[in-house]
Amino acid sequence: MAYKFYVIPTSMPEQLTIEMFLKNEEDFPLHFEFPTSQFYEIKIFDTAGREVYDYSKGRFFLQAFQTISLKAHGSKKWLETWDYHFMGKRVPAGEYTIQAVLRAASLNSKPVTDRSKLNIMQKIYVPEENAVFRNIKISGTKGNYQVSGEVKSPNRLVYYSVEDGHREFLREQKLDVAGKGDKWRPFKVDIQIPAEKLPNHGGVFLNFYEKNAEGKRSNPYPALLERFE
Repeated sequence: MAYKFYVIPTSMPEQLTIEMFLKNEEDFPLHFEFPTSQFYEIKIFDTAGREVYDYSKGRFFLQAFQTISLKAHGSKKWLETWDYHFMGKRVPAGEYTIQAVLRAASLNSKPVTDRSKLNIMQKIYVPEENAVFRNIKISGTKGNYQVSGEVKSPNRLVYYSVEDGHREFLREQKLDVAGKGDKWRPFKVDIQIPAEKLPNHGGVFLNFYEKNAEGKRSNPYPALLERFE
């Protein structure tokens, strides 16, 4: 039976966004059976092999069989995040490895014997901490988004734009924030993108950045508004 489990990790300045997808590639329904309410496990390791993130640690799951049913060519998406912290401290910038495992025990009432398709390992990169933008929060969907956060820029020249890597949906806008530039100051931004302009596949990103007097960009802060699959 044909299906696909894959992971899209996106490294943001303050957190790693972990999007997991399970797709049915058959012309008939697929029923994935799980021994508990834990559908997946996620672990992250540093270059020395030390575990710095364990999704299931401190969580409790129902000890009863669960089923996820996907219609023909249907899909299921899960979203988790990691704030780059381990034992109360932010981990150093650099390369890490993420492992995501779908914990299905059987498929359409038959045991899953080949688990290689359910065990994904990928490299990720943890960026340096941003000195100008922090505490960015995003809500909304389908082209209407509300963004809040804090900014600290002595020269007060901070901007944002929206694009998907190929097209620009919102040209450069100046971020107007009240207060002194050497203090962390809150801000809010509303983003509207016409639904017909949104991509069918891929992510839409809001990019914050600072400029100096000569117009050179620095301290970029990309933020994922929404991913379409």
